[in-house]
Amino acid sequence: MTYLAEEFNPFDGVSPSFGPFAPLLESKFGMFLGLAWLIGFFVCAYFLVEAIARAAKAKRQGIGGDLDETRGELVRVAAATIGMASLPVVYAILVSA
Repeated sequence: MTYLAEEFNPFDGVSPSFGPFAPLLESKFGMFLGLAWLIGFFVCAYFLVEAIARAAKAKRQGIGGDLDETRGELVRVAAATIGMASLPVVYAILVSA
């Protein structure tokens, strides 16, 4: 039994939805908030990757003081990234309640 691309499409009848974010994204202010969150999340992710690279470099070079400093920064940046990632979840919970 063979399926041709024209016969079987798993995405038939599927339409995208923003779920609880749909009313927020209808206004310009809501779109601005969404864009600000996206930029903030990407900035946090960039700093997280940078902190991981610096911690790995300090560990590889055996610099103890710098390693402690970069580990502290890594924890702060990881917490900020987790916080940014959890904002949409918290918003969806508050809106649906």
